[in-house]
Amino acid sequence: MESLKSLVLSSSSDDSDDEIDTLLLAEHVEHLVVGDTSTRRRRSSLPRRVIHRDHAAGENLIKHHYFGPNPVYPSHVFRRRFRMHRPLFLRILRAVQREDEYFTIRCDATGLAGLGPLQKVCAALRILAYGLPTDAVDEYIQIGQTTAKDCLIRFCRAIISSFSERYLRIPNHDDIARILRVNADRGFPGMLGSIDCMQWEWRNCPTAWRGQFCGRNSRPTMILEAVAGYDLWIWHAFFGMPGTNNDLNVLHRSPVFDPLRNGTMPPVHFTINGTTYNFGYYLADGIYPNWPTFVKAIRHAFEEKKVHFTTKQESCRKDIERAFGVLQARWAVLRGPAYGWDRNHLAEMMTACIIMHNMIVEDEGDGAANVDFIGPSGPPEPCNNTAEGRNEWLNNHIRSELPNDPDQDITCQATYLSLQHNLIEHMWARRGSMG
Repeated sequence: MESLKSLVLSSSSDDSDDEIDTLLLAEHVEHLVVGDTSTRRRRSSLPRRVIHRDHAAGENLIKHHYFGPNPVYPSHVFRRRFRMHRPLFLRILRAVQREDEYFTIRCDATGLAGLGPLQKVCAALRILAYGLPTDAVDEYIQIGQTTAKDCLIRFCRAIISSFSERYLRIPNHDDIARILRVNADRGFPGMLGSIDCMQWEWRNCPTAWRGQFCGRNSRPTMILEAVAGYDLWIWHAFFGMPGTNNDLNVLHRSPVFDPLRNGTMPPVHFTINGTTYNFGYYLADGIYPNWPTFVKAIRHAFEEKKVHFTTKQESCRKDIERAFGVLQARWAVLRGPAYGWDRNHLAEMMTACIIMHNMIVEDEGDGAANVDFIGPSGPPEPCNNTAEGRNEWLNNHIRSELPNDPDQDITCQATYLSLQHNLIEHMWARRGSMG
């Protein structure tokens, strides 16, 4: 303050009137600065306004509505509001309580009991299921905005810690055998699933990053690459690439072929038209490379055999689009823009939603496709890994000691064309045998 006053005084003239005016000006500036500082200090020292919520009443109300001996709302209403049946909900509740003591009843410094586990889990699930802001669950659940956000983050982490090993696993031998059997009956022997990408808008993307994340729609987005099966189970999920990338860029950063590279993927062998292949394939759209691990539709197909093959390929490739649609219909938070600032938190939300999606698929089977929930469900809008070792492997071979062996090269275009030709002939012959 003294330096500010001296600066004002030094700029004055020697006239007495000017000196008086300058002194008055300096005093006025000092009064404004000191007053503003004291106001800021008073504002920062004000105590936070505490809202006295009835935590016990909120917990008891949830129990009365959904978990009592004679709950108010029947099972179909429970499934619509929580996206799953009651036994699965209780299984998740017990798991997150074991994983994180935050989801148990704890007392505050005054000895009063805090929020109950049902309140915390219900708040997190309502936000994920309906895409609600964290403040919207306060009246019913009796939980504050900041606490609801903490519940959401810790719930997603507990889901990942408790269930990712089982519900985000790579297919085991039994899974592979079942997938191959079902897809062979559909006309695609050797098919492991369908691969594609969807985008999730990031509303709170920092301005400095928008150029990196804004894709074709001029809105910042992040990309999810996934592989899904006929039953909507998501076998692979890779999330977080900026929206300016296309599916091919994402593929070169994706760990989708890491199980093959690491030797943890069960072997796949199948024969079509007398030709044996040593790895499975995914149905993909036209942007993916011509590798024998991808089977794509034929553009501008005129020959009847190729038209029939393209129709079947496009029909079966709907598996991944159906999976994206069900995922977004079940968890509305993925359908609308993401409002978080932290990319890691958004990735945890996406991963937790996929895990619970797979849990529901396991629990309900074919019924998991029933997503007649409230709200419109539009079609999906079609932390970086180190890519050097992965891309070097992709451009070489699958762990084979013979890198020049076309039977072991997943990038061999000759094998890709051979597989496509044999599938065309196989489907045409199958069509004839079926009349």
